[in-house]
Parts: sequence; C-alpha cells; structure tokens
Amino acid sequence: MSKRVGIIGGGAAGLFAACQLKRLKGSSNIEITILEKNPVPGKKLILTGHGRCNITNRKDINKLKEGYHDADKFLYPALKEFGPEDTVRLFENEIGLKTKEEDNNRIFPVCDSAVTVRDRLVSYITGSTKTVCDCAVKAIRKTTEFEVDTAKGKFTFDNLILCCGGSSFPKTGSAGDSYRFAKELGHDVIPVRGALAPLKAAGNDRDFCKSLSGVPVNARVSLYSEGKKAASKEGELLFAEFGVTGPSVMEISREVPKDISGKDVYIELDLVPSMSDEEFDKELQNLIGQHADTKITTLLSRFVPQSVAAETAKRAGTEGLYAQGFTKENRKNVCREMKHLKISLAEAVDINIAYVTRGGVPLKEIDRKTMESKVIPGLYIIGEALDIDGISGGYNLQACMSEAYLASKNILNSN
Repeated sequence: MSKRVGIIGGGAAGLFAACQLKRLKGSSNIEITILEKNPVPGKKLILTGHGRCNITNRKDINKLKEGYHDADKFLYPALKEFGPEDTVRLFENEIGLKTKEEDNNRIFPVCDSAVTVRDRLVSYITGSTKTVCDCAVKAIRKTTEFEVDTAKGKFTFDNLILCCGGSSFPKTGSAGDSYRFAKELGHDVIPVRGALAPLKAAGNDRDFCKSLSGVPVNARVSLYSEGKKAASKEGELLFAEFGVTGPSVMEISREVPKDISGKDVYIELDLVPSMSDEEFDKELQNLIGQHADTKITTLLSRFVPQSVAAETAKRAGTEGLYAQGFTKENRKNVCREMKHLKISLAEAVDINIAYVTRGGVPLKEIDRKTMESKVIPGLYIIGEALDIDGISGGYNLQACMSEAYLASKNILNSN
C-alpha cells in the first residue's frame, strides 16, 4: 500500500513540502495531497518581495540564524541540512528558475516575478501531487490515521503536514486556521500578533510623516515602551501617509506591545546615526561658522534630504533662520529633532497588514530535527503555524523550505 501524505495549506510552506516530497521520494510509493481553501495555491506567496519573491538569503548559516530571534537554535538543524545554497540549487536545477543575488545577500529569481515562482512550483509538483482547491478544512481527527473533514468531503492520511499559515494578511486566506487545528489536536498556541509591519503614527506626528510621504532616509529606529528601549535597528526608513515603514521599522515592529492603549509607546529616529550627539553638534557649529549667510535648512540638507531638513527645522522652531545668529538653544532643538525625533504610535501593529505572524505553536512541542509534533505522532507542523518569525530579506521563505525538507525526509524514512 502507498503512504498517504496530506498537506493542509497550499501556501509557500505547503508547496515547498510537496516539492521536497517529490524530489526525495525516489521509488517510494507515496500519495501526496494538498488541501487548499483558496481557488488557487500560493496566494500569499505572490506578494513576497513586493511581488518579486525574495526566495532566500545567501548569508552563512551561523549569521543567517540570527535573523530568527529566539528561534535561532531551534531552526539551526533545518538550516544546516537544507540551507540557502540548497534552495538556490533546487530552484535553478530542478524548478527551472535562474536566480540573482542583490544587496544584503538577498536572492531573487531573475524574472523578478513572484507569480512566476508560484506557477513554476505548481508545475513542478504536477503529476506527483494532487492539489484540491476551494477545499476548506473543517476538522481534523487522529485515530489510527488522520481524518480530515473538508468542504469537498472526507480525506484520510497516514501523515499530515499542517502549514496553513498564520494570521497576517488574512485577505490571502491566512485566518489563523493552523492555530485552531493545532489546538484541537492537543497543542498549545502562543497568542499571536503581527510582525514585519509598518507602524502608524499618532496626531501631529502623523501629519509630519504625511508631509514626507514617499521620502526614504537612513536612520536608527528605536522603539520605546513606558520609558524603556525595547528594540533598535539601523537601516532604511520610508515615511508614509499613515506613519513609517521600511526594513528598519518592520524589523522592530514585532516588539510593539499587543495593546498600547494608555501606554507611552513611541519610536525615536536618529537621522544621523553615523555621529554621536556631540559630534553632530560640533559639525553643525563648524557649518554655521563657515556659512553664516546660509539658511539652517540648507545646512541640514547635508545630512538628510531637503524635505526632511525643512520639516525637522520646522519641528525645532528654526524654520527660516539663517546660520548667522543661530543660538546654542537653537542648536539644541535641532539636535533633538535630528538625533531624537520622537514619533508616537497610534496603535499596536495591525495584523491585517503585517507580513508575518509572531506567536503560534510553541517550539518546545516540535522536534527540531524532524519537525514532527511531540504531541501527535505523524503530525508535522511547519511555516507560520509555528512561533517563528524571521526578519525581512528571504529569511521566512528559507525557514519554510528548510522545515519542509526535514518533515519530508522524516515522513519518507518512517514506517
């Protein structure tokens, strides 16, 4: 008899699992079935990398694992067995997509199309995998086998890979189904919240951000909650009508408290992270001494874009002033806005626009060497269903691929 493997969810993790099962099965007699509730698989996958699909990140594994926060040790065996180089080889040699490396070791397909990536993955598994779409799962039971009730009838499997996503971007179908099924099967679930998300500014700070909408800067972004620094990251920031976004902002968003009502929660922007406060003030004094007839906004534009210089000068109360006659108090105010620009947050991270989910099935309930559940034998949990959220730059898709490899390998090797 053939071994029946069910994959709940046809997103990135589900498609990767089907790919790994196909390439590893050899002469094994195995039936692979994906149950996907959307009309087509990979709905969220086509949004990754702003539609270009950042497949992986080519950093050394010891450096790469640092991008998974507290899950670094858990993921290490998976990354070691199937790392970024393996992913690149799989895409280029088997799936048929050439790749290219961009800044910060990010790997993209040469075609720059996440839709093409999804389509090639589907094409690769066609023939080895039965994909059933518009097939919402209603319930899962484990007896001697896995019984799955769906909108298209009942399915039975010997092994089950649970990977129907997290709760971020629910319009793509990630509505938290993984957590409900995991709970029903006996797992705990850590309360979820959004990660890798833009941040919405409050009040006048929102107006400030709106006035600079679309302007990028390099800044150190620090998150403060009740007077304590919760996180800090230097990198690109992009002002938007609602607040701020960009890699540095999105990386620290996971640390925003789930409920900020009544709390003093804000981010602080250092717009000149290459200098200390003292160094910046000294440089500003030098410029003032050398350019007495120049407006202060023009001098500040040496550090930041002109539009940002104008708006920060306005916040500092020095708009329109010339260097000549610029006082120590004026410099103090400018330094505050350039080095400690405070933006209050209007609300906690909106999971509807977060790219990944923080929380989910606790890692202590999963065997990190096989991805098999320690609660239900034969059940494997991968992807956003787990309490793993990586930083942006190909980290999350690589985690899915590595986890899919371990799960597939163990299923094929088990009796």
